Amino acid sequence: MLKLVRTHDFQIYLSPCEAYPAVVNPPSFNWPEESSARQYRLELESLTTGEQWSWEHVNSPMQLSFELPQCQYQWRLVATSGERSEQASEWIGFEISEDLPSYLAPTAGELFEKCDGHRQWLMYFDQDIDSIKNQCGTIYPKLKHTATLAVPRSQISFPDHYQRGQEEGKREAIANVRKWVDRDLMTHALLFRIWGEKEHGDEALQRLLQLAQWSCEGPASLLRPCTWGDEVGCSLARNMFLAYHWLSPLLDENEKGLFVRPMLVRIARQMTQRLAQDNFKQRPGHSHTSRLPAYLGLAGLALYREHDRDECEQWLNDALEIYRGVLPFYGGSDGSWVEGPFYASTYSKWFHPFFLSVERISDFSFYQHPFYKNFLAFARDFIAPQQTSHPFGDGFWCRRDGKEWPGFFAQNPLRIYAGRFGDRADFYQSQELEDAIKDYRLHLLDVVPTIRQIAFDLAVKDKRPVDNNQTDQQALNNYYVHAGLGKLTRQQMALYYRASSFGNSSHRHGDQGNIGFFDNGVGILEPTGSFGYRFGSQHHRAWTRQTIAHNLPLVDGQGQILDDPNAMGRVLRRTTEPDCHVITLDLSEAYSSPLERFNRTLILLEEVGLFIVDSIVLSTEKVLNWRLHSALNTEMDTDRNGVLLNDSRQRIVRYQCHLLSHREARATLSHGYSGELNISGRTIESDASEDVVHIDWQLAEGREHNVVACCIVQGQPLPQVSFSDDQEHGAKVILKFGQRVVSILLKI
Repeated sequence: MLKLVRTHDFQIYLSPCEAYPAVVNPPSFNWPEESSARQYRLELESLTTGEQWSWEHVNSPMQLSFELPQCQYQWRLVATSGERSEQASEWIGFEISEDLPSYLAPTAGELFEKCDGHRQWLMYFDQDIDSIKNQCGTIYPKLKHTATLAVPRSQISFPDHYQRGQEEGKREAIANVRKWVDRDLMTHALLFRIWGEKEHGDEALQRLLQLAQWSCEGPASLLRPCTWGDEVGCSLARNMFLAYHWLSPLLDENEKGLFVRPMLVRIARQMTQRLAQDNFKQRPGHSHTSRLPAYLGLAGLALYREHDRDECEQWLNDALEIYRGVLPFYGGSDGSWVEGPFYASTYSKWFHPFFLSVERISDFSFYQHPFYKNFLAFARDFIAPQQTSHPFGDGFWCRRDGKEWPGFFAQNPLRIYAGRFGDRADFYQSQELEDAIKDYRLHLLDVVPTIRQIAFDLAVKDKRPVDNNQTDQQALNNYYVHAGLGKLTRQQMALYYRASSFGNSSHRHGDQGNIGFFDNGVGILEPTGSFGYRFGSQHHRAWTRQTIAHNLPLVDGQGQILDDPNAMGRVLRRTTEPDCHVITLDLSEAYSSPLERFNRTLILLEEVGLFIVDSIVLSTEKVLNWRLHSALNTEMDTDRNGVLLNDSRQRIVRYQCHLLSHREARATLSHGYSGELNISGRTIESDASEDVVHIDWQLAEGREHNVVACCIVQGQPLPQVSFSDDQEHGAKVILKFGQRVVSILLKI
């Protein structure tokens, strides 16, 4: 029997199948391959008509050139190469239903044909320009202001962190290149392309020619081992093709053919090599590599008339194939993003120029995929709120108006999506975010709307808002299965939690079951840590990514498993009652031995606050450290052996934390972090606060630890806590708030 088994959480999932059903028509047939040298025969059968198809010598992803009729299907793979004899997988069932969007993308050749006859075709046709200018009255002055912030050309230089002794300049190099390329070059290029202002075109041209002097090797290379990082190369790949295309009327033939274009070809070939190095179609989980297919598609479209057409066609077809089936890997059909809000805010933007170009040229739209349609809801819940942080994943401490990595937390994450998929309320929320922008940072390539986006934006202004009455908004209970991220709200309180089928690697932490608790946007309980000086710093490795930094217990001093696809969390129960939400999670697989079972129940009680019930069973007796973290002012409540949390900026936010099941246990408080977060001699601006407190209750050795804790509004009486155990109902904890009783099973 041929086994189709994932061996890493970067690896592609088997689909379409029961766990990952078809979400578009035709679906992309994806499977984890044992070896890239192996080839397969794919057999497909309609269970309704009996019609059969077979394709020889294929690899994942395998995509059809026709839509499938609505019915039930089954498919399997037969391994046709390798040392072993022919092996077949089990039959895998899936359904094509009438509500699946058509996803039959044009080929590269078809797109090239549709570009013929146009002088410019990336994002905007020439005939679109007047209509676009008429709709961009508020955008133009902001772009003009952004242009005044441009770094003088005399201060632009090739990054030098490849030189001995300058290695720690990587972070400044990335920040500089994003200013010079993503912001300054593209600001001037847009002012020329849309408004025809030649002085900006001439400035953009000089900047393009200056950047074309750079080597595509060393710190500007996209190829592994990426000794000096790949962000410089990513910025060049993201912007240079568009800038070259839009500025082509100003370039002479020598500047094109002997100077700029050879650099662009080298960048495109590096992208192809990098995708091959990472075996990307099998392992699309590397976040940096996942940006490149969109840029490669733009390379093919921008150069097909000036470079070898077959090579350009291959670049574009690779991009089309990847977006038809491999991506979005971290984005699910429910609109959620596995790596959390910070990365979601920007990874939902990298592809816009490619998608918008394909849409303008061909009428086909990648935005029909359910992820892009539903991303607005996830962004509304996790990214758009104005909060002190946005759990979970790397960058949770960053803010859209922050100093750290300007613009990476997107200034307006709702742009594009609110107009296409939202209602009037979504559009005006997007407009509020837009109005708050004074100058543009990093993401400028979706700022000026395409002619089609303008039509969406105009139409949505007349849409009636979805009937979200105030009561519904106060009692939100949403869980996004793909990312494993949930959000609960009760009046001004919001609780976030993570229980994900993705493991704890890359930009995800050892934080299954972690929580973020907010009141009016102020963090009461939050994750702690940051990158420190850089991603992968000692602080980031030893603290931020580790369970010790999050609102979770340590077993015998140890946290959750990192870099393991099986370190998963699951939602066991999710209910909403008249005055509370109750969520139960299974975190058993996230920890290693001696932990055998870990169920965590979260209760968000209206007007009161948060209760946490942890039921932990170990194979041997071990000490448990039960931990919480906060950025508020903290003091001990000596009368009731608890901890008081106060916000010095807003006195109305006052909470108390108690270990109700262990009234005798006294918390210890520690503040800040040990060790330097930044490297001596370098001033690095960060949005992360070092003024944080870590609350730790150490519980005596035992095989079973049943913990009941609360974080409730100061002044609220503490509930009575009791445990019961009977054969019919099992072990449970009972919380009594006067006449109100909440009963929680310890094992489900």
